[in-house]
Amino acid sequence: MKADLSYKPVAGALILSALYLLYDYTFSSAGINDGYAWGILSNYLVSLLLSYYVVYSQRHGWKLALMVFAIYFLIGHFNLLVEALIFGVTDRSQTLLEMLRGLVISLLYAPWLVTLFNGRKEKDALQFVARPYWNWSWRIMLANFIYLVFYLTAGIVLTIVYPDVLNFYEGKIPPMDVMIETQLLLRGFIFVFVAILVLRTLNVPMRNKAVVVGLIFAILGGVAQLIPPNDLMPSYVRLGHGFEVGISNFLYGVTISYLLRQRQSGSHTVDQPED
Repeated sequence: MKADLSYKPVAGALILSALYLLYDYTFSSAGINDGYAWGILSNYLVSLLLSYYVVYSQRHGWKLALMVFAIYFLIGHFNLLVEALIFGVTDRSQTLLEMLRGLVISLLYAPWLVTLFNGRKEKDALQFVARPYWNWSWRIMLANFIYLVFYLTAGIVLTIVYPDVLNFYEGKIPPMDVMIETQLLLRGFIFVFVAILVLRTLNVPMRNKAVVVGLIFAILGGVAQLIPPNDLMPSYVRLGHGFEVGISNFLYGVTISYLLRQRQSGSHTVDQPED
C-alpha cells in the first residue's frame, strides 16, 4: 500500500484535474489558463491526502466512496464557499454555481479514487467503547467553540502581520455577530463532524489520525483552493490566507482530534487512546 501512495495519487490528481476541466468546458465555456496549470499541483495535494485516507480506512466500496465524497465536498467546497459568501467574495449566484460545481465533481471523483485502490484487502471494522450521550455532547460543543477561538485569533493575527489584506476586504467584512453565528452554528459543526468521521474510520495510531485531520482541515479547507489563480481573490490575499488557514486549521484539527478520540476495543486495533 505504501507503494500505491507513491504513484496512484498522481493518477488521482490527473483525474480530478480532468473533471474540473471537463465541467468548466461543459458549463462555463472556460478555456485553459494558468489556473488549471496551478490546479494540477492543488489537485495533487488533495489526491495525496484523500489517497492516504482510502488506503488506511476501514470502509470499503460505496461506503468508502461516500466517506471520501463527504470529506472532500464538506471541507473542500461547502465550508469554504459559505465563508466566501459572508465576506462578499462571492455573491449568492456565484456561491450556488460553485457549490453545484463542487458537488458534481466530488460525487464523480470519490468513486474514481476508491477504484484506483480496489486491490486492497478487506479489514475488520474498528470497534469503540461506547461513550455516553452527555460525554459526546460537551466534547462536540467544546470542539465547536474552540474553532471560533482559532478562527478569530487567526483573523486578528493575519490583519496585524499582513495589514494589506484589509484593503481587499474594505466594505466586505460582515458584522461580528454574523461571523460568530456562521462559525458556531454551521462551519464549526461541519469540521467536528468530519473529524469524528475520520477518527472513527482511520486505522492508524492516534498521532497519525490527528495529523491527518489537521491536514484535511488545512489543505482541503483552504491551502489547495488558494493555490490556483482566480478572478475572485488577488495573489497577495491568497498568499496571506494560505498561511493563516494552513496553520490555524491544522492546529485546530490536531487539537480537537485528541478531544474527540475514543477508546478502541477488540483485537483489531492500532492503539488504545484514553477517554
